[in-house]
Amino acid sequence: MSRTELARALQVLGIAESPALPDVYPATEADAMGLPPFGRAVALLANAIASTGWYARRHDPDTGLWQRIDDQPTILTDPNPLSTPWHYRWAVTEDGILYGNHFALPGDIDWRTGRPGWVVPIPADQVWILTDQSRPGWFAWVIGGTEIDADALVHIPFGNRSGEVLGRGVLDQYGDWLGGVVAAESYSRDTFAAGALPPAVITTNQTPTQPQADELKAKWRTIVTAREPVIFPNGTELKPVIGNAQQAQLVEARTWNAQMVANAVGVPGWKLGLDGPTMTYQNIETADIDFTRDGVDRWANPIAAVIGKWLLPAGWDVAFDYTARQRADAQATATVLTTYKNAGVLTTDEVRAALNRPPLPEPVPATGVGTVEGDAAAGAPTDAAAPAAPTPAPVAAASIPTSGGDEA
Repeated sequence: MSRTELARALQVLGIAESPALPDVYPATEADAMGLPPFGRAVALLANAIASTGWYARRHDPDTGLWQRIDDQPTILTDPNPLSTPWHYRWAVTEDGILYGNHFALPGDIDWRTGRPGWVVPIPADQVWILTDQSRPGWFAWVIGGTEIDADALVHIPFGNRSGEVLGRGVLDQYGDWLGGVVAAESYSRDTFAAGALPPAVITTNQTPTQPQADELKAKWRTIVTAREPVIFPNGTELKPVIGNAQQAQLVEARTWNAQMVANAVGVPGWKLGLDGPTMTYQNIETADIDFTRDGVDRWANPIAAVIGKWLLPAGWDVAFDYTARQRADAQATATVLTTYKNAGVLTTDEVRAALNRPPLPEPVPATGVGTVEGDAAAGAPTDAAAPAAPTPAPVAAASIPTSGGDEA
């Protein structure tokens, strides 16, 4: 017996009414974050950005390269004095995904940049925009009924149309569809909470009255409770109801919804427990690169762009360091770095820096102890430095007497 046939039979007997369809409303933040695939997808992206370091760099016109700033500005090392850089990046990412905008009040000036060195974030859903049709292009912010000038807030829009100030978040773009997902989950939950399906349906070739139907149900409950044999009169039939747990739990619909959530937020489906490619060392590396490029960058780039333009001097920008996230396996990394070093592209210290190791210590010059030059430098006496032995004085000629007394 199908579910539709069962419902009709129960309605004829007056046992049940047609189940009411739940009302569908656009999903709120609590509704969306309560969906496991949606909450997990947001956490994956927020953690990826929060755990990735960032730094300021300056463009060198002589070399045409971007050079990392030695003394990093405070807006990157400690953007919010009331939290940590990790928590600030996580919060900004959540604001962007859910509401499409991040707002903050600027703090004191950083002497390194001449721009605000820290900010105080404001909940994205508490900021409203005030416009005036008679003044095209003019707008102001409103927080708790207080009007604030447009340039008095740091605003990061995560993608907006031309001429629009506010960005568009997932709740705004897909709120109606997410509301349908929430309604389906509620329907499945309520069905199981109410006992799902009755154990059986009793049919008869006669049309019972309501009192007769109630009496039949009462007798059935008594017999089932007492575990006694059942004897039906002629023309009565018992049809057990066997529910399909997979259909009742909306397994296929939930799988499809999880895939759509992955597409909407921007994460690979396999990261949400859906089917994915067989993982090896090589395609794990490629998959992480794809995730960073197609998913993480979608939400990280607006953050870097706004901070680089409005909170850093001209010619500076912000870059996220994805090196650790996109690193190959140890053997491939060693091969690439060795090739670069042998070709003269990288020095030994640059190779060590790529592996997060300090430069090699400076070599200690050899003293040359034991050699003539080394001993002389050390002040030790040497054969070459010793004074020469004095030359013996010549012996003077002497008169030697002969045997005859004559002089020679």
